[in-house]
Amino acid sequence: MKGYKIFGNVLRDLKLSPVLGNPGTTELPMLRDISNYVLTLHDGIAVGMADGIALWTRKPVLVNLHTDLGLGNAMAFLMTAARNHSPLIVTAGQQDQRHLAYEPLLSGNLTEMADNFAKYRTEVRKPDDIAYEIRKAYQIAEEPPRSPVFLSFPMDVMEAEGSYVYEDVARSTHNVMDEDDVIAVANAINDAKNPAVIFGSEIDEFDAFSEAMAFAEKLGCPVYSEPLGNRSSYPSDDPHYAGELYPAAALVDLDLMQYDLLLFIGSDLTLYPYTTDLILPGKRKIVIGLNNRRMIGETYRANPKIFLARILDLVHRKCNFRRSRDYMKLTDAVRDKKKMGQKYVSYRISKYFSDFTMVDEAISVSETLRHYFGYRPNGYFTARSGQIGWALPASLGIAMYNPKVVTVVGDGSLMYSIQALWTAKHYGIPLKLIVLENGGYNILRSYAMSYFPEISDAEYLRPEMDIESIVSSYGIDVRIADAELKELEWLRSGSDQKALIVKMDRSIPSMF
Repeated sequence: MKGYKIFGNVLRDLKLSPVLGNPGTTELPMLRDISNYVLTLHDGIAVGMADGIALWTRKPVLVNLHTDLGLGNAMAFLMTAARNHSPLIVTAGQQDQRHLAYEPLLSGNLTEMADNFAKYRTEVRKPDDIAYEIRKAYQIAEEPPRSPVFLSFPMDVMEAEGSYVYEDVARSTHNVMDEDDVIAVANAINDAKNPAVIFGSEIDEFDAFSEAMAFAEKLGCPVYSEPLGNRSSYPSDDPHYAGELYPAAALVDLDLMQYDLLLFIGSDLTLYPYTTDLILPGKRKIVIGLNNRRMIGETYRANPKIFLARILDLVHRKCNFRRSRDYMKLTDAVRDKKKMGQKYVSYRISKYFSDFTMVDEAISVSETLRHYFGYRPNGYFTARSGQIGWALPASLGIAMYNPKVVTVVGDGSLMYSIQALWTAKHYGIPLKLIVLENGGYNILRSYAMSYFPEISDAEYLRPEMDIESIVSSYGIDVRIADAELKELEWLRSGSDQKALIVKMDRSIPSMF
């Protein structure tokens, strides 16, 4: 059997379909037996879409990139997929091995390039190894902490003869937990005087919302969400929810200074900008999860869903925290209406799209969007890396499996991956796109205003674009919102591709 036939067979047997990518000549041999291929007009967009699919389905997704050039094009998206803990199987074509000694065009040390993002990487040398390496890559990508893996396929391997024997892969729920660890953590909780819980993205990744809520109710303690998580961590409307931590060490220290025990469950600490070297000095910190990087505290490796279910009967009530009602939330939004401020716009979006999944890359508005839209299972996604250009392709990946997705981006963010609109239109993928147009990179202007005020109004931080013309050129139905944002009703209707441009307040937000 030819190598390309083996490649097609193993992908079908492992249900690695569709294949997403942007092929070049080095990839054509491996695609000869692939029928379900989704074309993107940039390698990075293929990775972004695959990242979205993997986040939604929690299953490995295969991406096909164009040799070293495609890897280079997609590197930011690959770094984001690694930080999002997305199980991608990234493949690329390599030049024919028989003349690699001459360093021909479209050749390179692909596995070395992949070292920046992949937890496993190899180049397949003969057709008999194709199925073995894909099965191996599948299982490694899917093992927590989930992350991309990389396989390079020389052109001649796909044309050579080999054998294929079907074998399946393990598909585990990763119910990892040590009984002694549970008892140790339970004892620490029961001995504490004033504990607090910080939940993170693993609560959503491992479907642990009900267990997290039961645990919070049993302890009665305040619950915070991790700073800059990439997905929902805890229901925002729950009375135990105390809010989101800010991604600065000094502010984390301030918010959590009153507690003697801090339980980081399925959470991490992503910090920016620098404020202090010390993070929670003198506090006892316990970290539970499958993705933790062992940056702080006593770390225990466990599936948070299983861990929370098991520890529930071992802990005692410790607090009587109940969040006070925020009576100013609606008032703040109404006051913001006249200038089309971010509180008003976020409030209106949350009202019209409360039953949708949000993919967010309106970076200077994200905190406010989360405040109004809130967290819920599979309800909110963003890039943990801080990458610009990720949200649009990621939302298309999610929309291939869930049509009720709203994408919120800034005008600057949109331009990083604008070609994704072609893929949405060509394949009929539902697209509900909100572009918050403020005429500049406001996250940068805000940072400059705090640290380098002399350049906060620099011309290169205020790009102006005709967003309406650009979006419509891809065949996307686009409108500009009025002051009432009534067009949000139009946007959410149907399953076609639509975009709404919201002309936002252009003043620089105070974020740092």
